[in-house]
Amino acid sequence: MAQTTSSKRRLSATENDLKNNRLGLMSEGQVRQLEHDIDVYQARIQQIIQRAIIVGGVITILIVVLVLLRILRIPIAIVLETLIVGGMIYLTVDFNRFIQQLIMDREAGAVRIIKGRASRYTMRSHPLYQTLRVEVQNYKVQELSLLRQFENGELYQVYILPQSRLIISAEKINESSTGALL
Repeated sequence: MAQTTSSKRRLSATENDLKNNRLGLMSEGQVRQLEHDIDVYQARIQQIIQRAIIVGGVITILIVVLVLLRILRIPIAIVLETLIVGGMIYLTVDFNRFIQQLIMDREAGAVRIIKGRASRYTMRSHPLYQTLRVEVQNYKVQELSLLRQFENGELYQVYILPQSRLIISAEKINESSTGALL
């Protein structure tokens, strides 16, 4: 008969945070931190939108001047302008969607518990967060220091916000098996 024992080591959380997370709830400290992050992101999205409008205006004026000087053909100018405006719209919508998901998570106050092996090797990078792969799903991590604490192939119990899929805390589970087969 084989016995399995496990011990847990917390990552980026206080004991009170983990107690609430194990119950499927966010702690008061995590709610306050999330509110702060939402405020910071909303201010940041306003700056991004302002800069996008300024850059878009400058590029549009430059393209119009190049077309008028007959350096750039109209079909090429239209394609360039479409790509630039489309990219700015995508960036703005993506940031805004993430902020809205964080707001919904704050209002719900719920935490989902995932257990699995972690891998830091993912393909997508984003200006607001990093990604971490747990088993076959990608989750978001805001703090780079938290991301660095995850070791590839190790077993973790991860607490995430359900809408935004943001990791708010985690516990490393050490497995050790002892025993004899009869």
